[in-house]
Amino acid sequence: MSADRRPAGAQHRQPDATALAAGLIAVAEDLAGEFSLRPLLERILLRCTELLGCGAGSICSVDEAAGTYRKEADIGVACQSGRVFPLTEGMTGLVVARRAPLWFDRYDQVKGGHVAPEERAALRGVIGMPLEWRGRVIGACIVFSRDERRVFGPDDAELLGLFARHAAIALATARMHEEAAEQARADAAADERDRLLAEVHDSLARSQLRQASTEARNALAEARLILLGLATSPVNGQTLDAALRSEAAWAETAGGLEVRFVMAGTPTSTDERLSHEVLLVAREALTNIVRHAQARSVRVGLLYEPESAILLVQDDGQGFDPTADRQDDGFGLRAVSERARRLGATIDVDSLAGWGTRIRARFPYRRDEEPAGPRPRRLRVGDEQALVPLTEREREVRGLMEQGLPDKLIAERLVLSIKTVEKHAGAVLRKTGARNRTELAARANHARTSTGG
Repeated sequence: MSADRRPAGAQHRQPDATALAAGLIAVAEDLAGEFSLRPLLERILLRCTELLGCGAGSICSVDEAAGTYRKEADIGVACQSGRVFPLTEGMTGLVVARRAPLWFDRYDQVKGGHVAPEERAALRGVIGMPLEWRGRVIGACIVFSRDERRVFGPDDAELLGLFARHAAIALATARMHEEAAEQARADAAADERDRLLAEVHDSLARSQLRQASTEARNALAEARLILLGLATSPVNGQTLDAALRSEAAWAETAGGLEVRFVMAGTPTSTDERLSHEVLLVAREALTNIVRHAQARSVRVGLLYEPESAILLVQDDGQGFDPTADRQDDGFGLRAVSERARRLGATIDVDSLAGWGTRIRARFPYRRDEEPAGPRPRRLRVGDEQALVPLTEREREVRGLMEQGLPDKLIAERLVLSIKTVEKHAGAVLRKTGARNRTELAARANHARTSTGG
């Protein structure tokens, strides 16, 4: 390190006040512009090296916490801009360690310098100034001379300090912009993550809610049909229109539907048999709407004609293609049609995908002729024969239920889902009239004993 030991005739002439002011004003204007960091630092270097009578310099940013510095800009000398070095090396490392201006008569006196060897031999004096911001060293400004006679001293340090302040402002501003941009990116990423998580959560919540609602309606409808199927008479002493109003009220509550009941014509005193038949078809139709139709509103109509009663059930749900091969279970439209046919009624089903379904069933007050085939018998507790025959799959499920197998094992045995087995098991109990699995198994055991099986 050198003090002010300048030989006679080698003293550097300080710039006059006008030149110094012009240089500082130009730097201030640069700071007020929209230059990016490196071009701005290069302009600051250019001003201060010109006023110091030199042609080379560099500015580095310092990260004392990490123990490193990075070459940000250089002019007149290749100092490997952009590279990062430890603070234990080079002129910058010495300046940061001293935390004060530092100069040498010859660059050869600097240990660990990073100037290329071919340029290093041509450098003579070197002076460095720490760049401070709010009590911290955030960088260093280094100026080189190739003039053998140029020796730096306190006056040069004072002059370099004026420009160092501007360079510190530039570095601090750039660092704040980088931190702000990084925080903005982090905030944007966090906001996007939160938005996506909220969307996924809402989607899952809606999906789970819909699924839970659907399963609850299905379970309620199935349990209702099973329990009501055990009743001696679903009419239970009511008039037919009162019983239909009760069914409409159930559909409105269970399915969240808007249900309207309309009665037309002159009410005719119908026997319990006909009321029973009309109500069963209405019950099957409304249960099917609650479970499958995805409807918003339903109209239930009862029309009294001179020779017959007409039941009308119409919804605005998703509908279906009547010509398609549908695999309805015991609660579907196929069951409704089959029930009406066996009861001597005629039924028409009109449906269009996306436009809802309309069921119109006509029940004659008198049946002069019974429908073809064996006459169906009413359900009696203890009888193995049901009003509605079991499907092939239901017979398979029934056989395993009679053996005492739980739904899980039945599902594995028949390669079905547990939910499907539960539906078939419910249909078996409803159609056979068994109140539970125990009674179903007891009936089967009694039948085998009676036949010697």
